[in-house]
Amino acid sequence: MEKTLKKENFNSLITGLKDQGYRTIAPKKDNNLVTLDEVQSADEIHLDHVQTNNSIKEYFLPKTEKILSYTLEKNKVSIEEPEGFAVKSVVFGSRPCDAASLPIMDKVFNWDCSDKFWVERREAITIVTIACDKCDNYCFCTSVGLAPDSKEGSDVLLTKISDDEYLVETVTEKGEGLIKGLETVFSDPVAGTPDRQVASVEKKFEIDKIKPWLDENFAHKIWAEFSMKCISCGACTFVCPTCHCFDIVDECTMSKGDRVKNWDGCQFKMFTLHTSGHNPRSTQDQRWRQRIMHKFKYYVEKFDNILCVGCGRCSRVCPADMNISEMLEIIATEENQKE
Repeated sequence: MEKTLKKENFNSLITGLKDQGYRTIAPKKDNNLVTLDEVQSADEIHLDHVQTNNSIKEYFLPKTEKILSYTLEKNKVSIEEPEGFAVKSVVFGSRPCDAASLPIMDKVFNWDCSDKFWVERREAITIVTIACDKCDNYCFCTSVGLAPDSKEGSDVLLTKISDDEYLVETVTEKGEGLIKGLETVFSDPVAGTPDRQVASVEKKFEIDKIKPWLDENFAHKIWAEFSMKCISCGACTFVCPTCHCFDIVDECTMSKGDRVKNWDGCQFKMFTLHTSGHNPRSTQDQRWRQRIMHKFKYYVEKFDNILCVGCGRCSRVCPADMNISEMLEIIATEENQKE
């Protein structure tokens, strides 16, 4: 189904969503940061940006969350599971690369068992993306098989066709139901093919060349050379929409406590530190290699998906200016593939 949506109807859209019990999450500007955050009106929505500083991930895999509470009483253990964590929501205005991360992550959270927190949030949240009408040098979605107007993971895709109007395309039944429930907000498109305003993202490397090189170069000197300036801050893993590592800790007293899941990351020294003191990835080049190998080799072998959507957030946020696409360009270039 195709419709059009005028900017002047954004407020009606947000009001309509609120009336139907939806929480609305959209790009919101605070000084120099543009983050996906809850909004109450269209006036709070900011769309003049390349990419939000945070990713869509935190609405499906929060930074920290309680997964159960327990009470100890003599020989009895009582366990209480949390409720109400899957809030009926619409993410409005996220980029297609963000949405594309969700079906990729579905595979790991439904692997040998289903993670109910992930699954129930996926059911509760509808994704309305807006195709990118501009990009920057950090964007490389086209190098990993996506595009500025990809539909993977979206329920509805909006594409700018003028300064004040968007073409609306439904992608899933969930998206179609959302649009039908708010039909007065949308209009039927005029006859003919609209002039879609979509960014042109340069293809920087051939993705098919990456994994074969990784298969043969676990001990290559490039890992040490490229990671020399890394400071192990882990910012890249936290802003990445597909990094999904977490730690589980018990926050407790003698008689009761909470079991809490917290984001973790492979770039931290403590991530692989054993109680014995041994650390199988004790140096930063080993940790950087793990990041690349996981995304472009191990995940591909396990789930037949690249664990990267080319959003470029990791490179934008890196205080040492480490650019993942630059390394992938080196790997994919024949003359740089030798020892």
